[in-house]
Formats: sequence, structure tokens, C-alpha cells
Amino acid sequence: MPGNILNNLSGAAVTPESTSSLSPQTEALLHVILQHGKEGPMASARMGAKEVSQRLLARMENQQGIHFESLLCSLGALSGYACQAYLRAQAVARGMRENSAFLVVDTSDGKQFFFGDPLNKTLVNSQYSLWSLAATAARQVGAEEFPDMNELFEHTASVLGSKQFGIPRIAEQHRAKDLPLNYLKDLWPELLPVVKSFCPAPANWPIVFGMATQEAIIRSKDLVEPALALKIVLESAIPMSKVDLANS
Repeated sequence: MPGNILNNLSGAAVTPESTSSLSPQTEALLHVILQHGKEGPMASARMGAKEVSQRLLARMENQQGIHFESLLCSLGALSGYACQAYLRAQAVARGMRENSAFLVVDTSDGKQFFFGDPLNKTLVNSQYSLWSLAATAARQVGAEEFPDMNELFEHTASVLGSKQFGIPRIAEQHRAKDLPLNYLKDLWPELLPVVKSFCPAPANWPIVFGMATQEAIIRSKDLVEPALALKIVLESAIPMSKVDLANS
């Protein structure tokens, strides 16, 4: 597909390389959607979410089927980090330092972590935030109890630099097969180009992963209690929104 066909919602072109892994049918449908004004961003985000979901399901399926706790953990990690990635990209586009939106915290082991209200607001304070999308899906399939977001943020800060950081507080029988950071390191480089092909504007990257998370919560409802599914997502997302992926 020619690079000038798919345009960034803010004006930048998508390169041919960024769409080369999509099927011709998906590319054609995406082209049509992006030509339809205001509905384009959310329609393309929904398409991107389905593509992400399909790829993750294919990656995680084995002879025993899908381990949904691992799927939820990985999507939480990706969704959380996508909020940071969006703010980084936004700062660069405005000619600012990449880390300018964050309060940078250095730990004794030489690592950096990123905090601040803009990051937390991206996670929880908008119609299409991860919290809004994931909690809506959980409620839709029967959840009646919801995590205390303030406690989750406070816990993340309290264990910074310790061995407990980034380990979801989930009962043993419902833990993912790997840690959120390992899923993030493995999957982010693979999936970000896919997400960009549907939603070049960085503001929409968290929405794509959030919508994929919605789908996972609904898909897993018969095997993972919805309130627990939401907890797995958020216990993974919040710490991963803080990490320095380039040096982890």
C-alpha cells in the first residue's frame, strides 16, 4: 500500500513498512475507515485492538488452550506502558525533552522510573483510559467489586526499587506464567508497529491496547472472575507505566 494513503490523524504519513504485516483485506478496510472523518480514530482503534488481540491469542495458545491470566497480564503491561509512550511521543512532537512530562525517580540500583500526574491521568482520567475501558468491560460481564486505584498507585510507589516492584498481588493459582516486565519487553517492539499502522497518532496507542484489554476481560469471563481479571490488568499496568523500558 502506498505510504501516502494512510495518514496520521494529525497529518503524518504511515510508511509502507508499518503496514506490511497486515493482510491486504485489513489494509483496504483500514484505508476506508481512515477516510471517514471523526469516526475514523475510534473505528481504526477498534480494528487495531482486534489485530492485537488476534496476535496475542495466536502467540499464547498451546495444547492446553489460552492461559487467560497471562493474556490479561500481558495486555495490562502493554496498556500501562502505552500511556508513557504516548506522553514521550507528545513531548517530542512539541519540541520538548522526551521525559519532560514525568517526575523522574532514580533508585539506588541505577534504574529510573517515571511518575507524575500526566501519566496517572492518562491511565485513569478519560473516557478511553485503561481504567474506564477495563472497568466497563468487567462490569458488563458481572464484576461488582473494583480495585482502589489510589491504593494501587500508592503500593507501586511504596515498593519502588524493591523485589516486589512489578509483581502483581494475585493468588498463586491465578498468576500469569511470566512477569509483566518480561511480557512488555517481549511484546512491545513487536506490537507497536502494528498499532501505529492503525493509529499513527500516539494519543490513540493506549486506546488500542485498552480496547484489546476489554476484549480479553470479556472473552475470559467464564474462566477468570471479572473482578479478578480487572485486578490482574491493573496490577500489571500501573507499575509498567513507570518503567524505563530502554534500560530494563
